[in-house]
Amino acid sequence: MRYLQGIISYVTLKYNMPVVSRHILKLSLTKKVGKAEPGLSYFLRKSEHLTLMDLIDHMRLQNDYEAYLKALILRHEKNYKGSLEMVANDRNKALVPFKTKLYYNLKRFDEIEKIASAGYDVLGKLSADQQEILVRNLLKNNKYQLIEKMIDVTEKNKTDLEELYHQEKDDLFYQYSWSNYRENILEGVDTDSPLEAIKAAIDQTDENMHDLGYVLVINNYFLADRHLGELNDLFVDYVNRNDKLLKYIDPIALDTLDFDLNYKDKKSERLQNLLNYYHFGKGTKMLMQNIFKLLPDVTLNAQHIMSLRRLILDGHLNFEDARIKKLFKTDKRLESVFHSATLFLDEGTRTVTDEFVYNNFNTREKRRIYNAVINQLQRVNKRYNLPIYIFSYLEKSAENKQNHSYILARFYATEGDTEKLNEILNKNNAEKQLKIHINLSMYLFNLKMYKASLSHAEAAYKIKSINADVLRALIRVNHVMGNIDERYNKLIEMRKHFPSRVYPGEFLMAEQEYQLSHSDWEAEALPEDLKYQDDGKSILFVLNKAMPAVNGYTIRTNEIVSRVQKYGYRPVATSRLGWSPEHENYEKPGLDDGDYRTYYIDRSDKYLTNRTPLRKYFNVYRDELLKIVLKEKPAVIHAASNFQNAMPALQLGNQLNIKTIYEVRGMWHHTQTSKVPEFLNSDRFNMQEHYEVLCCQLADEVIVISESLREYLILKGIPAEKITVLPNGVDSKKLSPLEKSENLIKRYQLDDSIVLGFIGSITNYEGIELIIDTIQSLNKKNHYNRRFKFLVVGDGQHRAALQRKVLDQNLSEDIIFTGKVPFETVKDYYSVIDIAPFPRLDKLVCQLVTPIKTYEAMAMGKRVIVSDVNALKEMVIDQVNGVYFKADNQQSFEEAVISVLNNEAIGESAREWVVENRDWKVLLKKLVKVYEKLDIKAS
Repeated sequence: MRYLQGIISYVTLKYNMPVVSRHILKLSLTKKVGKAEPGLSYFLRKSEHLTLMDLIDHMRLQNDYEAYLKALILRHEKNYKGSLEMVANDRNKALVPFKTKLYYNLKRFDEIEKIASAGYDVLGKLSADQQEILVRNLLKNNKYQLIEKMIDVTEKNKTDLEELYHQEKDDLFYQYSWSNYRENILEGVDTDSPLEAIKAAIDQTDENMHDLGYVLVINNYFLADRHLGELNDLFVDYVNRNDKLLKYIDPIALDTLDFDLNYKDKKSERLQNLLNYYHFGKGTKMLMQNIFKLLPDVTLNAQHIMSLRRLILDGHLNFEDARIKKLFKTDKRLESVFHSATLFLDEGTRTVTDEFVYNNFNTREKRRIYNAVINQLQRVNKRYNLPIYIFSYLEKSAENKQNHSYILARFYATEGDTEKLNEILNKNNAEKQLKIHINLSMYLFNLKMYKASLSHAEAAYKIKSINADVLRALIRVNHVMGNIDERYNKLIEMRKHFPSRVYPGEFLMAEQEYQLSHSDWEAEALPEDLKYQDDGKSILFVLNKAMPAVNGYTIRTNEIVSRVQKYGYRPVATSRLGWSPEHENYEKPGLDDGDYRTYYIDRSDKYLTNRTPLRKYFNVYRDELLKIVLKEKPAVIHAASNFQNAMPALQLGNQLNIKTIYEVRGMWHHTQTSKVPEFLNSDRFNMQEHYEVLCCQLADEVIVISESLREYLILKGIPAEKITVLPNGVDSKKLSPLEKSENLIKRYQLDDSIVLGFIGSITNYEGIELIIDTIQSLNKKNHYNRRFKFLVVGDGQHRAALQRKVLDQNLSEDIIFTGKVPFETVKDYYSVIDIAPFPRLDKLVCQLVTPIKTYEAMAMGKRVIVSDVNALKEMVIDQVNGVYFKADNQQSFEEAVISVLNNEAIGESAREWVVENRDWKVLLKKLVKVYEKLDIKAS
């Protein structure tokens, strides 16, 4: 069924229905890391790797699952290294089989040994031939105990493996390495001696040691191009005459050197072997020569074609080589190698590919290649920077081919070339103009160019207002931009003319949001006979999220709530309607399992947050909170951001005359503007701003996390005396300077490195790109005797984009993504970090909100660097306990990194300042004063 859904998805995409295609493909996915994904198979068979990447980018999947899917695609594309980088530091056990195969593909047997040592059945994941190669490799390294353990836990080919092991474990050929053979048998002959001299020494030994010596020399020296000729001349012929030795020769050497392999004359298999050896980094000149020698004699399959594309992308197929030109001219099957948009888009290959195709193929062949590439581009939401010859073809063909005019229009639209774009439009009649505008609106929407997307949707509306695709384009882009009124009005039109095109629940969501943007929500009246008396000491914390989910929000919550009871109050917590820890892969605790009672209202089966009409959500949430209030009898309702979480609680408090606090932890609508700049001052932005201010007005007291947020609310009309600043803080006993974790240094190869580190949620406004580019710049300059490395610890929606950036810039050795780590191990990760940068961007959300992670780093005694946005400047005294740099400025950031390199005093001062000013013991006194102000007495 999943495979069939994948085919349907592919077909609908070809018929220009990208939203439907993406929806069907998403249905086909298992949503489970490590599982086979039949839904992707048809796309992969058609070499639609770029298309799949694009579809997945727009699916909003869990980050670890998205990374796994991309790893699957990269593996199929023969990009084994890139595939591994996507999942290397994800310790999900379900990934073990996938990683095992990847490590085998890359011939990283040491990593397979680690997996096997942990008790996993690695042999069961490999084919019989692969099992044999792995066992023989381990035999060469005398790993007898490990082999026995591996065979013991597997059921696949167990008898054959046992027989192989017992036959060969005492074999002389597995008992010597080249180094101990050279020392003990050749009496220390110099390893740099000419191969002729080494051969002469080997020829003086007895028969067994003689044969062993030949095998060891070949296996030790064949990877160096300079030795290949001598090995062929001096050693290979002897092995050919004694073919019993062939099984001891490294498989790569067998196919690289001139061994007589006619007994297994499977040229297609041999070609694939050679290409596989290339993929795991064994691209010697002779190996490449053998690849090109075999190509004309083999019926090429899809795997061969993809491997050849990989050679081009990696820069190992030289188009200037006369043999290559001849090969492509004489073997017309190789034309399909160029049926790949990636080759014409990749910065490193686009020009040479374009010129080679133009100069070496006839007109008909070029047309086939260009058309195949342009058809792929139509299915990919990516900026096009096509090279000259294919672009010239596109310009000439656009007038006669509708899909070609789409691609050309997309290019001019993203380049802002209005004149050229209008030329294309004016050459077409109204019906075709309509289609171009609709296509452009969708394309620009997926590129997040929302203003331009809206412009084309509106142009299409002027041509034909009663059109389902036009109305859907307007609804879609107005929704994301926060234009509540326009979205609602267009949904009215859609429901009138095309009711089947209105999604379930969509109209009611839009209608209630529209209503609440024009009039404030008021809670329904409570029963007149309802009497309420608080218990005088309980405080109900109403939270967006709660433990055991771990993030800055829940850490702050836990520190506050768990400490409040030490002052004699009785805290009770509840998480919001429509959320559960299970949504984030945590087990939901029982009511009284933690240090304080926690309710998880959940009910997400009916009232999922942001999927429930807002008025209905408020009403149901108020009623759920009422049940908890009547049971727990709180004297204070302490509700935290955002308004959607707090409004029902504050209204309920007012209805029951319960004292209320609104804790503003950020302005979340400002966070949205960091993702969608057009959202600023939209209907939805203004509505959410209004409700945030209204929550502050309804509450008896307001708590904020920064001085800049306090000033912001004062400007919005909230009395200054009503606002208390309660910054983020840390437990300075739990977080204190540690010796560097040797385990982590070894795991991530951080020895002799200067380590920058980021630990927290990975969002688009953290400025992590700036750190990545700076690491690259500093290492290129090579002014220091150690490499700079960057450890990214955590997860978030922006992680996949950053991983792709690192992959594209070939920085995987220096930029390490660990994924999520257990909360209790965070301090160990801090221990290996030398510098903790926080280069938040110059956006309003960053000006207002202080991250908790900065104080964590300071408590650990780390040298902290922050951008000069207001909220971060509150946290650091420049050149005393940290360093400022100009936000969004790489040169300024690089200078800051260099300035703190040898300044240990900054880390020491940071620790001292946090202990005195930001320890939770100090901060909680401020909160207790707020409770006392409300006349709530601790027992």
